[in-house]
This record gives sequence, structure tokens and C-alpha cells, in this order.
Amino acid sequence: MGKLAWILVIALVACAPAKVPDAPLPPLDPTRISHSQHAQVACSDCHQMGTRPGSQDHAPCDRCHRQAFLGTPGELCKVCHSFVSQSPLSAPLKPYPSDDIWQAEPSKFSHRSHMDSGHMESKVGFHITCADCHVRDGKLVHPDHATCTRCHAPEAGSSPAMTACETCHQAGIQQRQRARLIKGDLHFDHTVHRTDRRGTPIKCEQCHPQSAGSTSYGDHAPPRVESCVTCHDDSDRTPQQHRMRVCETCHATRTERLTELAPRNHLPATERPLDHTLAFRRDHAEAAERDGGRCAACHTQMSGNAKDICDECHQTMKPSDHRITWRELDHGTEAEADRERCARCHVIEFCTACHSQRPRSHGFPGDFRTEHGALARINIRSCLTCHEEQGNLPGACAQCHTVPTTRGAR
Repeated sequence: MGKLAWILVIALVACAPAKVPDAPLPPLDPTRISHSQHAQVACSDCHQMGTRPGSQDHAPCDRCHRQAFLGTPGELCKVCHSFVSQSPLSAPLKPYPSDDIWQAEPSKFSHRSHMDSGHMESKVGFHITCADCHVRDGKLVHPDHATCTRCHAPEAGSSPAMTACETCHQAGIQQRQRARLIKGDLHFDHTVHRTDRRGTPIKCEQCHPQSAGSTSYGDHAPPRVESCVTCHDDSDRTPQQHRMRVCETCHATRTERLTELAPRNHLPATERPLDHTLAFRRDHAEAAERDGGRCAACHTQMSGNAKDICDECHQTMKPSDHRITWRELDHGTEAEADRERCARCHVIEFCTACHSQRPRSHGFPGDFRTEHGALARINIRSCLTCHEEQGNLPGACAQCHTVPTTRGAR
């Protein structure tokens, strides 16, 4: 390999982004039962439909672990109990199935195949709806083995059978998928979303449009907030007290405030924030300077930069103080006081284009030569705006004034 090639390799390695190491997985709970150690035991020997393994006086676990159950409580007890105790009453059971971050023998499920009417008709002779799996006794539930048995029991004749555990469960341990439940500050009740204000049924696919195409838990996305806006900002479908603007419709600890702006995805495209009154066009400067990102949340054409966020409007709409006298009388002192304000709309070339022309105060050629002394005495700096300084005098002045002093003109 030539010298040039080595230089290129070194440059590429040096410029390559540093690899961010993967975050280490948390330690595995040693008290979790090991499915690999029980590989010779059939799943159905331990898992009965709707019951917890070992819940019937340690059966069927006592087939292999009888001596451990008859002896002094030890580490084996921690598989099911929170801590070791001589009294079963003082040793509460752990949640089942386990609710920690590890999922043993994770399951796989395809909504797409189960919601394909033609596919289901060919397999079991009928098709299913969301409620067939997710509603039990009028309540929304998470499907379990008992739910699947209705179609996959041996007498149903559908494939795969419930005894073919490996069809739905993968050997091994992995981290759980993120929770789909609404927790914390948010609250949601499916029972009040069965119908809208008019009594029209709300179909599951109106909020879960991506379920029909999901092939695994990983791509089964939760509903987007935008889908809520369609109904909650329609007065025919949702009462006024449950509009998206009323934060406590979904949030337990938040209330509607005039000065707060709801996120863009909480508002319809035509909706304006509450503080955008007729006077806001005149009074918005303070709000824009305080939080330019708030403006950019809705005004997507804006740059989002605090300095340039207003230029889309102010390039075409003059500020209110740019009155008829602004050019001749006012803009000079304002520019000296705050040049950055001018720079929000005007680039330096804009100022140069005007100031390279003969000022109106200079009158016609020849007249200003006899009158400029009074103006120079008032503000000699105004002369230096255009005329270069030479010694203690502007260069143009030195052509006539030979005495190096700024106290008036001859």
C-alpha cells in the first residue's frame, strides 16, 4: 500500500464519528426460573390455562422439587415469593407473569394475519374483530392464553394448536417492549370512547389505523395525538368540556391557561392559540422575544432562531414606528441606540445604499457650503458617517479648513 493510500486511511479513521458503546443490560434476576434448565419438561406440564404454576399447593412443581418444599425455606422459594419466610402468609407472592424489564420466552404476534378476513376465513371458517380478543365481560383486557384457546384449541381445528408453544414463543430472554398502557399524569377510558356525542360507534381502527398492518409488537405503534384532534375538536362529536384545549380532559394535574400554548399536534390546522386576539398582532413582540421557539411551533416557515424568527413578516410589513418621518428624523438615533434591531431586517448594504447618496440636508450643490457650519457644531459625528477623518478633521473638511480643530468651521 502506497504512502498516499495510508494517508487516506488515517484521515478516514480520524474523521469517522466515535462509536457510542451500547448501554449495558441490567443484571438478570437470579431468582427467575430458567426455561433452558426445564427444556426437557413439556410446557403444558407446568402451564395450565388460567392458573399459576405451583399455585395448587406447589403442584406441579413438587414433582421435581418435593424435597426443597418439605425442607427449610431457601433460595428456591424466591422464584415465586418476595422473600424467604417460615410462614407462607408472611411471604407474599411475586406478580405473575413477572412485571420486571426481562421477558422470558417472549411471544410474537401478527395483527396483520389475524385481521386479514380472507386468511382467517380459510383457516377457521370465520373472521375476527378487535373486540373478540380485547374485550371480556364488557371490559377492555389484554389477550391471554384463554383468549387464544377459543380459536386454537384442538377441537377448533385451527392451526397452530395451543400445544405448539414454539409457534408463538421464542426461546430465550429479552427486554420487554415498552408499555402500551397509559400511566402517570394521563388518563384514558376506552368505555367512554365506544360512541361519540351523537351515538355513532367509534371503530377501533379510527384510533389504531396501523394495527391492521402490524406484524409484530415492535411495529405496533400506539395511537397518535392527531387522531384525537379529529373528534375532540368537532363540536358535533365531543362536548365543549372535553375539547382538546381543556388539558384536564386527558391530564390529571394540568388545567387550561390563557398564557400557555397547547402543542401543535393538539390543535387542528386552523386553530389559533387563545392569546392570539386582535391585539396580539400589535403586542406580540414581547412574547416573541421571550420564547421564539413557541412561535416556531405553529409558524413552521420561521427559522426558529430568536434573532431571525420575525423576518418572514417584517421583511414585508414595516414596524409601527416606521412612520413618514422615520427616514428623515428618527431612524438615526434609533440605529445608534440599537443597531441589532435594524439588522433583523436590514443588511449593511441597505444602509450603505442610502448613505452613499447626497443627504437631503445638504440641499442643492453650493448651498450647503455656506450653511453646514451650524449642523457640524451640533453633531460633528454625523459628518463622519460619510466623510473620512484626517487628523482631527474629516478628510473632506480639511480641503477647506486648514486649522486642526473641531470647534466650528470658518
